[in-house]
Amino acid sequence: MRHRRPAHLGSARLAGVRGARMLRVVAVSALVALGCGEGPVEWSAMRTATAEPSVQLAPDGALLPDTMAALAARIRSPEGGVCPGSLVVSRAGPRLYAAWWRARPDSGAHLLAAHSENGGGTWSIPSPVDTTDQSVTGCNRAPPAIAADSASGYVHVVFSLLGREGPGLFYAHSMDAGATFHSAVPIFYGDRLGRSSVAADGDVVAVAFEDPNSRSPRVGLALSRTMGHIFEERLLPISDDNGIATHPLAAVRGRRIAVAWQRAAASDSTPAVLAIRTGVVR
Repeated sequence: MRHRRPAHLGSARLAGVRGARMLRVVAVSALVALGCGEGPVEWSAMRTATAEPSVQLAPDGALLPDTMAALAARIRSPEGGVCPGSLVVSRAGPRLYAAWWRARPDSGAHLLAAHSENGGGTWSIPSPVDTTDQSVTGCNRAPPAIAADSASGYVHVVFSLLGREGPGLFYAHSMDAGATFHSAVPIFYGDRLGRSSVAADGDVVAVAFEDPNSRSPRVGLALSRTMGHIFEERLLPISDDNGIATHPLAAVRGRRIAVAWQRAAASDSTPAVLAIRTGVVR
């Protein structure tokens, strides 16, 4: 499975640079729209909550125990090698879906996915999500993000890697319940390969991510209204300027959306907090 590179670009690095510029233009256009009051999301006022080690975000902005993270920690891992800390799990009806990194002998990694019909006791034969990683970091990388949508039957996976076109954040989805995945497409190019979160409900797919290009860590948002086939909006940043923004969370139900991120503590004596924004996709 390959990222397609335009034929007129002579090198992978150049493709990544030009792709990054193009995606930045998209983001700037979105910010201009936001400034005019006609942005793609009608946001409510931001609020904060005490940061917990492992929480899940609800579409109304409520914080819940992250049952999927707890499940991933105790289920039987798929066969064939799973990079520590990379296994992520999503549920759609009675079926579980998982994605994870598997290190290669050359210190690159393959991104794989599988499903389980018995609560994680056994798993299907892994399907490749992406095999184009060019890095030499082995298992030392951010985990992927996964969302299985029972409304559409799609499985959405977001991940950071050094691809043939350059480093960045990529997205792939499966239209056949995880059996096969379409070729990955870039959401944003950039050198800082960070964490992401994906959520989906029917037509709407939301990807919250650590901005790979900002000097100070910020969180951005990519939106699709076409089940992930096209990401029409890329918003940078959606986090505020109060400290460092990392570890994004996203949730969607219908047209309602929520995004949260961890705001670094101002000092060692100040607990970290989660900043939370909720809104309605226009």
